[in-house]
Amino acid sequence: MAHYDPQQPMWKRIAAGFLDFLLAFFGLGTVLGKIFPAAPSNAQGAGTTELFTLNGWPALLLIALIVAYFVVLGRTGGTVFQRLFGMKRARRMAAA
Repeated sequence: MAHYDPQQPMWKRIAAGFLDFLLAFFGLGTVLGKIFPAAPSNAQGAGTTELFTLNGWPALLLIALIVAYFVVLGRTGGTVFQRLFGMKRARRMAAA
């Protein structure tokens, strides 16, 4: 289990995680939506706008990239919002 030194407030950890998820979801989803455009559908109502539409394996790729975002940045000094909030890196306790 990771221990923060000094321990960060709970609101800061929750807010950083939530904002990082939104950043990864919308940022990566928009990029993948531009790379893999969905076929136009006549079922869409007039005047609707979608940021991105992903189906099939591009949607699975988005999930994998979101997980990679947290794993890679978590191991290299913290995610974007952890750094913006000034959260100190977690230190691992040695197994007993």
